[in-house]
Amino acid sequence: MLGILFVIGVVFLIMFYQPAQTEDNIPQKISDRLDQLWSIVQESFSTNKYLRAEKALLTILRIDERNSTAYNRLGILYAKQKAFKDAIECFEIAQSLEPSASSLHNVGLIYFETGDYAKSALA
Repeated sequence: MLGILFVIGVVFLIMFYQPAQTEDNIPQKISDRLDQLWSIVQESFSTNKYLRAEKALLTILRIDERNSTAYNRLGILYAKQKAFKDAIECFEIAQSLEPSASSLHNVGLIYFETGDYAKSALA
């Protein structure tokens, strides 16, 4: 009798056993999560929901702290909210991570907007 119960138990274990998530799935899940967050950023920008966009961008930066695109978008978001000091900081971080014309252009515009024409000309 005990043998039959043991066999039935093993059969149920085999039928319903699901292996724990392997490390192979983790990069795909991170990539999927980043894609989802970028969609939230795009949607939030288009509907002027800046707080939601900011939260999504900060979450992206928690996952990938060297994401220059996220820093650029965060800088744009801060500039739209007239938080120029934060915008400049984001653009400068983006520029240090991945030098690009858009980062220089953005930081130059913010310096111009704040009246710092000397730094604007250098950017």
